[in-house]
Amino acid sequence: MTRLLFWAAMLYLAYRVIKVLVFGAPSKPPANQVQGKPKNRPLDLSQMHVEDAKFEEINEKTKE
Repeated sequence: MTRLLFWAAMLYLAYRVIKVLVFGAPSKPPANQVQGKPKNRPLDLSQMHVEDAKFEEINEKTKE
């Protein structure tokens, strides 16, 4: 039984070595980097461009 496990391990290791030699080492996935210029310009919001919202109270009794 020990010999069987030994040969199984040796065959598995040989398979891995041959796979690396034939197909090359597994490459790392590309880093998550964004390159290039953005399509949209960033918003330039100054106080001149921002306006407060105007709200009006609605009486719930008049809705009926």
